[in-house]
Amino acid sequence: MLKIRLLLFINLCIYSYLSFSQSNDSSKLIIANNFIQAQRGETIEFLVGTVQPRGEIRLANAPKGASLDDNRKFTWAIPEYYSKANAILNFYLFIDEVMVDAQSVFVIIQQPTQEPQIELKSNAVLQNGVYRINPTTDFFLEVNATNGNPKDTTQVTLDYYFNENKDLKKLNNVKIELEKNNLKIQWSPNQDQIKHKYYRMTVVATDHHHVKTEQVLVFALSSNNHLPYFKFPVLDEYYISDGETLSIDMSAQDMDHDSLVYKLIIPSKIGNPKLSEKGLFTYKLNADELHRLRSYFPMEVTVEVSERGPENPNTISKTFLIRKSIRNEPPRILNLQNDKVYEGIALDKKVFIQDGNDLFSDLEVDIIGAPEGMVWDFQNNLLSIDWTPGFDVVGVEMQPKKFDMLLVVRDPHGYVDQKAFTITVEHRENTAVTYETYLEYRDDAVQLIEFLSQINSQMEDRENKVQSLKKGLSVMSMFLAVYTASGNVFDDGSTAKQLVPFVGIMAAVTTGINAFGFNDLPKFGSIREQTFILQQKLMYILAILNEYKIESPNSPNLENKEFRDNLATYEQWMVQDKLNFKSYYSKYKSLNFVKKNTQQARHKAEKNGTEPTGLLFINLNEI
Repeated sequence: MLKIRLLLFINLCIYSYLSFSQSNDSSKLIIANNFIQAQRGETIEFLVGTVQPRGEIRLANAPKGASLDDNRKFTWAIPEYYSKANAILNFYLFIDEVMVDAQSVFVIIQQPTQEPQIELKSNAVLQNGVYRINPTTDFFLEVNATNGNPKDTTQVTLDYYFNENKDLKKLNNVKIELEKNNLKIQWSPNQDQIKHKYYRMTVVATDHHHVKTEQVLVFALSSNNHLPYFKFPVLDEYYISDGETLSIDMSAQDMDHDSLVYKLIIPSKIGNPKLSEKGLFTYKLNADELHRLRSYFPMEVTVEVSERGPENPNTISKTFLIRKSIRNEPPRILNLQNDKVYEGIALDKKVFIQDGNDLFSDLEVDIIGAPEGMVWDFQNNLLSIDWTPGFDVVGVEMQPKKFDMLLVVRDPHGYVDQKAFTITVEHRENTAVTYETYLEYRDDAVQLIEFLSQINSQMEDRENKVQSLKKGLSVMSMFLAVYTASGNVFDDGSTAKQLVPFVGIMAAVTTGINAFGFNDLPKFGSIREQTFILQQKLMYILAILNEYKIESPNSPNLENKEFRDNLATYEQWMVQDKLNFKSYYSKYKSLNFVKKNTQQARHKAEKNGTEPTGLLFINLNEI
C-alpha cells in the first residue's frame, strides 16, 4: 500500500511541473514591428497578438488619442501639433490578473522639413549681406517671419541678439519693437558706434515644431566717402602694332557703391581710341596711322575715374605708356575664362598660350592678385593653375567671395599680353568635420550596443537558470510537504515514520530558499526591457545612417542636408542615451549575482596582479 501511495504522489508532482512549464511558454505577446517611424498627421495601426488566444492585453503610458480596441488593434492618429520627437507604447498581457509578458513599441516622430522664412524691408540697400548705414540719416529695418508651409497656419515667433551675444538685446540709440513674428528697428548711430563701425544682428525665426531659421545681418557704419579703386592691376607700358587691337581693362569699383564716371586723356584722337562706360580701353591702329603718330611715341595716356553723386567726389587716375612695337608676334592668351569653385574643392584650371617666334621656356608668366596658396606651372604652351580654397575663405557672412586677377605673359622682347579673370568662391560644408562627427557617433553607439548586448545576454542566461531552479525547488517543496503531511500512514517504528520530522524541516528550508533566495528576480524584467529597447533603438539608428553609405571624408552624402540634420538629431539623442545607459548599468550592478561575480573577478585579478577589466568594471566617466 505504501509503495502505491508513493507512486501516485510522484506522478502528481511530474504532471504539475509539466503543466506549469507549458503554460509559461504559451503566454507571449506577438507584435510585428517594435520600431515605427512616422510623421505628424499620420495614423499608426497594428495588431497585438498572443501565442494562444487567452488573457487580457492592456495598454499603458500611451499618448493622448491612442487606443486598443476589442479586436486587439492599436490605433493612434499623430496630431500635427505633437511636439515630442518619439513615443514609447507599453503593452502588457494579463492572465487571471497576473502579468505574464510585456513588450514595448518605439515610435520615432520625424521633424518637419519646412523651415520658417525671414523677410526684410529697409530704407538701406542690402549689398552682399551688408547694410551700409549713413550716420547722417536714420536707419529703418522691418523683419517679418512666416511659416514656409502654406498648410500650416500656426504662428512663428521671432528673436534676435547683437554681436553674437545671445544676452545682448539692446544698443544705444536703437529703438526696437518686437511682437511675435514682427521686428521693427530704428537706429540713429552716435559717434562711438561710428568708430566701432561694424555690428552684427542675428535674427532667429522659430515655429511651433521648434524648427529654426537663422539669418545674420551685418551693419557697416561710415561717415567717410571711400576712394574708388581700379579692379585689376594696370601695367606701366604697353605695345601696339598695326592691325592689332590693344585692350586694357581699366574698370574700377567703389566701396560706397557710388556711380563712377571715366575720362580718357590722350594726346591724339587718331585711330579713334575708346574708353567705355565700364572702363574698357581699346585702341586699334593701321600702318598709316602708326606712321602719322610716330612723333607721339611713346604715347602717354591717362585714365581718370570720378565719383558721381557725393558732395565732395573722389577721383583716381592711372597713367601708362603706349610704345610702337617692332615686327614681332607677341604672346597670346587663348582661352582664359572666369570660374566658380566651392570651399575645399580643388581648382585645376588650364590656359593655352600662343607665341609664334619665341620659345615657351623664354616666356614669363605671372598672376597679379593671386590668392594665398594658388600655384601655377607653365610647360610648353599649357599653363596649369592649381588652388584649393580653405573652408575659411567665405567667412561668417556666408556670401560668395570674388578674387579678381590679372594674367600677364611677357616675351623676351618686352611684348605683353594680359587678360583679367575672376574666381568666385562659394560656401561649402566642411565634410571632414561632418565625417569626424559621424565616426564619433558611430563608435559611441557601437560601444553602447556591445555593452547592452552583454548585459542582456548575462541577464537572460541568469533568469533562465533562476527560473529552472525555482521550478525545481517548488517541486521539491511540494514533495517534502506531502511526505510530511502523509506521515501518519507509515507504520510506527518504520524508517519512513522516523524520517517525517527531518523531511518537514527540509520542506520548510526549501520553501524559505524559494521565497527569499531570489528576491531580486522581479528586477530582471524591468532592466532587461529597458536595456533591450535602448539597444534596439541604437541599432535602428545605425541602420538608417548606414543607408547613406558614408565610407570616407569624400563620400557624396556628407553634403546631404537630410543626412546632416539627422546626424545632428541623433547626436542630441546620444546625450540622453548615455545618461539612460548609466542609470541601467547602476541597476544592473545592484543585482545580487552581479555583486557576487564582481567580487570574484576582483579577487581573481588581485591574485594575478592585474587590474580587473570587462563589463563588470566599466568606467562610466568615459562613456
